Amino acid sequence: MRGAICLLALFLSLSARADEEDEPLPEWSAEDSQRVNSGEFLASDILFHMPEEGEDSGLAGLGLQLPEPGPESQVLVAPDEIPDGDLAAYFSQKSNSMVDPQKLLSQQEYRDCLSFLQFHASDSKVDMFVFLFDKEQIIPSNIKIDDVIATYLYSDRPAVLVFYYLGAPERSQIQLSPGVMRAVGEAERLRALQIAINQAVLKSQPVDQLDGFCVQMSNRIYEMEKAMDAGVVAPVQQPQIDSGTQHNQARLGAAKLWLMQRSYPIAIGAVVVLAALLLGLIRRARATFSFVEFDVAPRMGGAHAAGVGAVISYASAKVPPVLQREQVPNYLRRM
Repeated sequence: MRGAICLLALFLSLSARADEEDEPLPEWSAEDSQRVNSGEFLASDILFHMPEEGEDSGLAGLGLQLPEPGPESQVLVAPDEIPDGDLAAYFSQKSNSMVDPQKLLSQQEYRDCLSFLQFHASDSKVDMFVFLFDKEQIIPSNIKIDDVIATYLYSDRPAVLVFYYLGAPERSQIQLSPGVMRAVGEAERLRALQIAINQAVLKSQPVDQLDGFCVQMSNRIYEMEKAMDAGVVAPVQQPQIDSGTQHNQARLGAAKLWLMQRSYPIAIGAVVVLAALLLGLIRRARATFSFVEFDVAPRMGGAHAAGVGAVISYASAKVPPVLQREQVPNYLRRM
């Protein structure tokens, strides 16, 4: 038996060697050897050799074809814009608890978040809807957000609507149904949002931030639900004004009251002062001044001597001489 096995192995080895001998190994030509020795050609270049035009690359029979670039590949969307096709999916009609038409989450991540929101809805009277946007995207101003909010919040079941920005949880916004808002008030709404944001920013990955936000918001919704069941009505919170601002407003109000009580005498006084100023200006414009002529003593028997004397002149006859300090001879003035 052992001998038969050895003969079979010997026969197979001889057959394999015969097949190898049928396919001779490639050989270097004299020209290739000369190019290699001169450094003009490297043996490794054959690994990176690209077929030239008209040369058979050996891949033609594989049927590999690259897709032609379509118009979609040339459309660039700004980071803060939402594609028009996705806007309709966001705001056209009521959707699932997790609204992600842009597919910002992977399929498994989307299923996990949707499962959590569905579990929350099954265990709570207040539903939670999450609209997922990218971190830099901005909802266009032409979208009627109020109509969208009414679709989700003014329904049979109370709900909390969340606008979440993946990667930027600090931009998140929430809206409450009227019944929930009546029970908790504006202060609790802002507090619940801030607690959920604080929980989200503790994580580094955007998906983990979303999970932390949803879990914490679910806990806050449970507290809101208890307030609703207890019939609590939140007081209307008045804006707080510090003492300094309140004191300034009081002084401003007192000043306005004083002016209103004395507006008539103040108006009469202002008219009298303006009239007096106007009359003074008119009188001064019409005023004239007389200049006294001084007799000059004769010198050497004449009225004046050569090179002696000066002509006194004034710039304006409407200005008192006392105010005209620059009195120079006429011949010294510049022409």
